[in-house]
Amino acid sequence: MSISFYVKNKKKFLGYETVLNVEEALTILNKELNTYNTGDIDINDLLLSSVSNYECLLIGEDKVSARGFELSYDNKNKDYAIRVFTPSSREDWLLALEYIKELAKKFNSEIVNEREEVYTVDNIDKFDYESDILYGIEVVSSNLKDKDIKVSSIYGINRVVSFNQEMIDKINNSDSPIDTFSNIIKEIQYLDAYSAHQQFYKNNEDHRIMGAYTLTQNLRTILPYEPSVEYENSNIVKNEEVSFWNIGFVVINGDENDPNSYQVAGQIDYDDFIKKLPINKYKFIDASYIMVEPLNKEEILDLLK
Repeated sequence: MSISFYVKNKKKFLGYETVLNVEEALTILNKELNTYNTGDIDINDLLLSSVSNYECLLIGEDKVSARGFELSYDNKNKDYAIRVFTPSSREDWLLALEYIKELAKKFNSEIVNEREEVYTVDNIDKFDYESDILYGIEVVSSNLKDKDIKVSSIYGINRVVSFNQEMIDKINNSDSPIDTFSNIIKEIQYLDAYSAHQQFYKNNEDHRIMGAYTLTQNLRTILPYEPSVEYENSNIVKNEEVSFWNIGFVVINGDENDPNSYQVAGQIDYDDFIKKLPINKYKFIDASYIMVEPLNKEEILDLLK
C-alpha cells in the first residue's frame, strides 16, 4: 500500500530538462539524504547516474526516516514519482512532503497524486497524511484478525518490523497512535546491532534445503525467534521447501581486526539454539525478532556443547 505523487519535468523549447542524476536528487533539500536500496553499486557511479536508470530509489534521512520514500522517473510521462508507503512514520511523511514541494518548486510544476488530487507548492503541506497513517495501522490490525496470520510485517529502511496484536493494542490505546507507531518503527531501524542474513544450502544427496544464519563472537545481532523465508528471498525458495534451519558460530582466535582470526566453531539446530540461549542474553524487538547481546567465545562454545 502506498500513495504516489507526480511532479512533471520542466518543458523546454525542444523537449524537457535533463533528468536529475542521483546526486542532484539527494541534494534538493538542505539535508543529508541517502539511498538505501542500491546494493553494491559504486558510490561515484551511483551519484553520477540518472534517476531514470533505476526502477526506484529508496530515499531517507539518517536517524530520522523509518521507511523512507521511493523516487522514480517515468520516461513516458516525463514526470517524477514520489511514493510514500502506507503506513509510514510521521517523520517519513514530513520529509516526503518537503521533498515533493521542493521538486515542484524546482520544475515550476503542479503536484498530482494517484487520486488525481492537484496540489501546488503553496498547499501541499496541507495534505492529510495523518489519515493515511491511521488507515495503514488499521490495515495492519485487520491482517491480524485472519486466524492464519500471527504477525503482520512492514519493511523499514534498514530492517523489517513485525507487529502482533499486543503491539497494535499498545499503539491504538496510546495518547497518540501515530507518534507511538512512528517511534516503534523508527527505533527498530536504528538499533545498534547487525541484522543477520539468511542463507540457503541444498544437500546433493537427498536435495533437502537447509536455511542458515551465522552468529559471530562479540557482535550484537538481530535474529528471528522462529525463522522463516523472508520476503526478499521468496523468489529463491518457498518456506515449505526448507527442511530445517540451523545457526553457525564464528569465534575470534587472535586479532579481531585480522580477517584470518575469524574461524567457524560449529553449528547447531536453530530451535536448539533458541532453547539453550540464556534468557538474559536476548530481548524481543518486535513480534518476530530478537536482539542477541554479544556473546564471548566461552558462551558460544557452551552453546555448541
